Amino acid sequence: MASGTSYNGWPASDDKNSIGVEPFGDAVGLPFPGGVKAGDVATVLGYVATQLHYRVEACISGWDWGHSYKQNVNNPSQLSCHASGTAIDYNAPNHPNGSSNTFSDQQVGTIYAILNEVQGAVDWLEGYDEMHFEIAVDAGTLSRIAATLPATGTDPAPEPGPPPDEPLEDDDVMQLLTIAGGDGKIYAASVTGRRFYYIGNPDSLGANQLAGTYSADIKQVDSGQLNHVRYACQIQTDDDPAAPIP
Repeated sequence: MASGTSYNGWPASDDKNSIGVEPFGDAVGLPFPGGVKAGDVATVLGYVATQLHYRVEACISGWDWGHSYKQNVNNPSQLSCHASGTAIDYNAPNHPNGSSNTFSDQQVGTIYAILNEVQGAVDWLEGYDEMHFEIAVDAGTLSRIAATLPATGTDPAPEPGPPPDEPLEDDDVMQLLTIAGGDGKIYAASVTGRRFYYIGNPDSLGANQLAGTYSADIKQVDSGQLNHVRYACQIQTDDDPAAPIP
């Protein structure tokens, strides 16, 4: 059995049972394979994951991770916080390690509001590993903070502001996707808007033949990730789209 201490000071092991790792998912039931440490860690990371889902970016099943016994990718001399079950990766393909500005300014502000709600118990690696959220305090401090949070992760909620204007269809930015090493087909997806299109002819991107505004980049994903996006948008097959294809 390999063991040690992750760089945030928590016991780590490749035997998840020896450090109390349990299955983990947010309050809407989306799993984070590998799980996280049970108890206060699960309570606090569960709160953060659920708030991210409802207030920042909808969680996509299959794009999220928990315990994994490994070195820190950005500093291989240390054990990753994933090795102790005290970290999660959220919607990893949207926020890859080594990238910055993967969230909008508004989303960043909301993320920091969520982190304030857990009183500094969780660090977010903004600017270089933006999928990653990790426990940043010791067990005693975490216990006191966890006791202030609801088990469901849905409260306390921020003070409600005025209701936002209903977005127009054209205001819904759709992420362009293509399968890496595939046949070059392009898809457009909006999990928030529950829309998924098979573009087919790339020329239609410039002809405004589909509702919506498209991302500036075409993100490469594997076929499994594309299927997860399609599922999240409630689409079954390329031949059964949410709206007519031009």
